[in-house]
Amino acid sequence: MDKTKSFNTIFITLLTGIVLFCLVSLSVISGKINYIDNAILLSLRNTNNHSIPIGPGWLLNFMRDVSALGSVTIVVLITILTSGFLILKKEYPSLRVVLFASISGGIIELLMKGIFSRPRPHIVPHLVNVDSLSYPSGHSAISAIIYLSLIFIIFTLDIKRSIKISFLYSAIFLILLIGISRIYLGVHYPSDVLGGWALGLIWSSISVILAHNFKKG
Repeated sequence: MDKTKSFNTIFITLLTGIVLFCLVSLSVISGKINYIDNAILLSLRNTNNHSIPIGPGWLLNFMRDVSALGSVTIVVLITILTSGFLILKKEYPSLRVVLFASISGGIIELLMKGIFSRPRPHIVPHLVNVDSLSYPSGHSAISAIIYLSLIFIIFTLDIKRSIKISFLYSAIFLILLIGISRIYLGVHYPSDVLGGWALGLIWSSISVILAHNFKKG
C-alpha cells in the first residue's frame, strides 16, 4: 500500500470513528437508544429467569474467556511483550505508537467514562464482576486501540500481503467478539460497545498518524 492510499485509509477510519462516536454519544445522552439497548439485553436472557443467558452451557464460559482478552491485564501483557520485541528490533517509531496507543488510550477511555457517567445496565444480572461506569465500553475501546495499532505495525513489516490481510481480519473478528461478549455478559449496553469501538477507531488512527510523524522526524 503506497503512502497516499495509506493516508486515505487512516483518514477514513478516523472520520468514521468520529461520526459514529458522536452519533452514539448523542443517542446515549438523549436516552433515545435506551429502549433498543434494554431490548437487546433481554433478548439474550432466558425469559423466565434473566440470570440465565441463552445458548448452550459452554457459551457462558467461552464469552467470559473472550471478554478477558480485552481486560487491562491482557492488554498490559501484550503491550509489554510487543514493546520488548520492538526494542530488540530497534523499531522505535512502532514502539512509540504502541506505547502512545496503550497509555493515552487508557487515559482517554477513563476520561470519557467520567464525562458521560452512565451507570451499568441493571435490567439483567451481571455475569462477571464490574465496578466502573458503563459508557464507553473499556474492553471494546482498548481492544480496538491496541489490536488495530498492532495491525498497523504488521502492515509495515516485509511479509506477504496475504498474511497481513489475515492478521487484519483476525483482529477485526477478535475486536467484534470482545464487544459482543460484554453485551452477552450483561455488563454493557450495546451502545456502550458501539461507542467503545468508535473511540478505538479514533484513537488507533491518531496513534498511526503520530507514528508517521515520528518517522518523518
